[in-house]
Amino acid sequence: MPTFLTSDGVSLHYAVQGEGPDLLLLNGLFGDREFWEPVSGPLSQHRRCILLDHRGIGASERWTGEYSYALWARDALELMDHMRIVTAPILGLCHGGMVAAAMALASPERIRGIVTHGTRLLESPKARVYDRFRHRLLEMGGVELAMAAQMASIFGEKALAEAEPYLDKMAASAPSRMDRESSLAMLVALADFHLAPEALSGLSIPALFLAGEEDQYVPPWMARRTAAAWPGARFLELPGIGHIIPREAPGEFVRLALSFLHEHSI
Repeated sequence: MPTFLTSDGVSLHYAVQGEGPDLLLLNGLFGDREFWEPVSGPLSQHRRCILLDHRGIGASERWTGEYSYALWARDALELMDHMRIVTAPILGLCHGGMVAAAMALASPERIRGIVTHGTRLLESPKARVYDRFRHRLLEMGGVELAMAAQMASIFGEKALAEAEPYLDKMAASAPSRMDRESSLAMLVALADFHLAPEALSGLSIPALFLAGEEDQYVPPWMARRTAAAWPGARFLELPGIGHIIPREAPGEFVRLALSFLHEHSI
């Protein structure tokens, strides 16, 4: 699996699948590139998919400094530099969509389009309080407890019923992707993150905001409000689906993403 060093000397891992026009896949905060498995295969039949393990996550270095979305955006842009990619569209899951927005604000000429799901960009006391609660859980009970506590808010009803026999195993696997100290610093950055509507108003990058009807972590109204602040963005709510759309509705996600890229000739 390839790696590269960031400008501050942190080792980040990534994977490449398929051939064709480049497509950057940015995962959620406490998931690694394997979360994309249900959709990366079909997508790689049309695109060269680049899947990054964020700093502190998965196979990437467990860095323990001060995290920020400007830092995560810089990491992803430096991966593009490393691979000599001038410009590319991005698929972003939750946190990955937030990183994509930070990239769009920092270097709009590098980002051709964005498809996000379960992503909120505007200020939300609800999200801030929940993320600070997650920080307390992680501080008191460690990685496994913090992950177990958020399962019900992430899955849709049908997916949760199917996953219920495996929830303990899924929570127990969390320490293989993350550690306590790095994750505490990440949650501080997450809880504090928000963009002002006027920061988005000057963007001209095509964007599609997807939301699962049953997502309790980032409810659809958060994504809808964000899409309304992004000029020309589209919003689509998927019925019966939770937070991680590529896991719960992989076929529909691939169809929507490829259709969006084709529509905008990206």
